[in-house]
Amino acid sequence: MFRDYTESGSWTEQTLIENSADFSEIHFRQRVAVDMSGRSTATQMIGQDVSIPVALAPVGMAGMQSADGEIKAAKAAERFGVPFTLSTMSICSIEDVAAETRKSFWFQLYVLKDEEFVESIIQRAKDAKCSALVLTLDLQILGQRHQDIKNGLSAPPAPTFANMVDLATRIRWCLGMLGTRRRTFRNIVGHVKDVTDASSLVKWTTGHFEPRLDWAQVRKIRDMWGGPLILKGILHPEDARRAADTGADAIIVSNHGGRQLDGAISSIRMLPSIVEAVGDQIEIHLDSGIRSGQDALKAIALGAKGTYIGRAYIYGLGALGEAGVTSALEVIQKEMDITMALCGEKSPDDMSRENLLLPKEFGADFS
Repeated sequence: MFRDYTESGSWTEQTLIENSADFSEIHFRQRVAVDMSGRSTATQMIGQDVSIPVALAPVGMAGMQSADGEIKAAKAAERFGVPFTLSTMSICSIEDVAAETRKSFWFQLYVLKDEEFVESIIQRAKDAKCSALVLTLDLQILGQRHQDIKNGLSAPPAPTFANMVDLATRIRWCLGMLGTRRRTFRNIVGHVKDVTDASSLVKWTTGHFEPRLDWAQVRKIRDMWGGPLILKGILHPEDARRAADTGADAIIVSNHGGRQLDGAISSIRMLPSIVEAVGDQIEIHLDSGIRSGQDALKAIALGAKGTYIGRAYIYGLGALGEAGVTSALEVIQKEMDITMALCGEKSPDDMSRENLLLPKEFGADFS
């Protein structure tokens, strides 16, 4: 069920498929007889130094892909020099990750109906010295993901016959889970009144996302947080303009990895219009569909200052734990470095539309 959770999207998965497929329609312009020495993939995201313009996206239940998965991913990101973003719906808590890392990480917030919990978890992120808050705006209502419904997704897995048969073939995973005490949503259990176990957690979580979230509430959270704020889930130029007006530090052009509104346009197709709308007012990042260093570099060339990977690092985490996340980042960095060089550039900051050949519709006005 956790593999399916990672791989699947909502409904027919049209948006999930197009998120990746649309990158293949963008081509690079190769240049020759250019000095390629002295290259560096290093740059900055919201003023923070990064070894590549890639952050680990917030992925719920990463600790079910590999025991203590969020801690492993955070350690890999810390050593590699990229941001790690911890999800509200993580298995390892804010405090768990903070205790096992030396550098600050980012925290992603879902706005829930329980205002006391929202205020509390923001304070916990402050206490843990999180260096940015990533506020997700596109999950006021949970998109329908057929695979998760079919599998009865839960953390930990329910002790059904089908699950027991499945787990019997996954000995390494089972041994890892037996070796950790972190098997449920530790950001929530024990931090919300009457939520003390998996059963009460399910009752609390169901229907608990805040459908009334609006721009006034975004500003309230900005003031409550008081630090660098990134707004995730922007897919319309007008929403980008409103996001910029809140005083946030960055926006993430994202359709939640094709897991919310199926049939929504891919993030990379929307990027040029959003850059045109607000590119001089707020830093723009991109999420959804990035599977390689070349994909990330295409987004950078189209005006993004940073990108996020979710599935791309989760595959590594599930296969090899911390080493798998590091391996995924190494692959992406090498792809970026070689591609950048063959385009005649020495830094991600030098990449622009001049390095790309675009289909005509990528320049269309989607405002």
